[in-house]
Amino acid sequence: MLGDLYYGTLHKTGITRLARHLRQGALVLCYHNVVPNGAGPHTEAFGDRALHLPLDRFTAQVAWLKHHYLVVPLHDLVARLESGRPVRGLAAITFDDGYTGALTLAVPVLQRLGLPATLFIVADAPSQEAVFWWDHPAIARTNEGSAGARQYRLVALGGDRDRILRETSAGITAAPPPPSHLPAEWSVVQQAAHSGGIELGAHTLTHRTMTTLRDAELRHEIQASRDIIEERTGVRPESFSYPYGIWDARVRDAVRRMGYRAAVTLEFGLNTPGIDPCALRRVNVPSSISLPAFAGWAAGVRPRAATAA
Repeated sequence: MLGDLYYGTLHKTGITRLARHLRQGALVLCYHNVVPNGAGPHTEAFGDRALHLPLDRFTAQVAWLKHHYLVVPLHDLVARLESGRPVRGLAAITFDDGYTGALTLAVPVLQRLGLPATLFIVADAPSQEAVFWWDHPAIARTNEGSAGARQYRLVALGGDRDRILRETSAGITAAPPPPSHLPAEWSVVQQAAHSGGIELGAHTLTHRTMTTLRDAELRHEIQASRDIIEERTGVRPESFSYPYGIWDARVRDAVRRMGYRAAVTLEFGLNTPGIDPCALRRVNVPSSISLPAFAGWAAGVRPRAATAA
């Protein structure tokens, strides 16, 4: 498990606790999916393993978070950052993609603990009834240990599901995926959005790499995602998440022009007053992380060699 030795030592010597009290920035966590404990071989065959966190590990993390941070809605955190008020000790929880497991397993845990969260929804996904391309068994196998293959798919193929599956011959028939690994249906998203403590954000229409899009395509991905989410749930998203964490000034400015109040990246770090609200940093939580490592990352402590999903 990631970080057992290194972060265990930091925890025992009090360095993690000291860092948590000295750092002035606010924490924004990024999760993707939460899956049942003790998943069998069928579930193991699916998905980018770094993204699918077992329920017991997620529960331990957010219980720890509740006792060490003040967890606030993302829009409240943004308001504090914009006003210049102190944000030390504050945290916000976010989920990218809108997995069924995140809505049916993680959200009930958060609600029992009284913790708010923001779910960034890929607006076209709930109607597809298909796994995200990176979770397809053929893709997951070729991605393991191959940063080059993933980079090619994100840049040369633009993160486009159809192009990626067609080129990798991954469109072949496969066993049905576990329900937790599918995008949540609109009825599930709507129920979560109106059950208390849950905000909805936009994660584009089709989860393509935004920096590869022409201006008209970029505007469509940003605007259509918001419109569809509002139409299907009655909730108008105020925040945005860049797919794959890939963005640049052109993309950021387009998001801002479309009226979003904030946007989140996958750049590791904490957020201090004065930060661009459309370039918020997050701590991406990989499924293999230990609780001491989770505490260290939350405090902004991470070795340069560490990587996130």
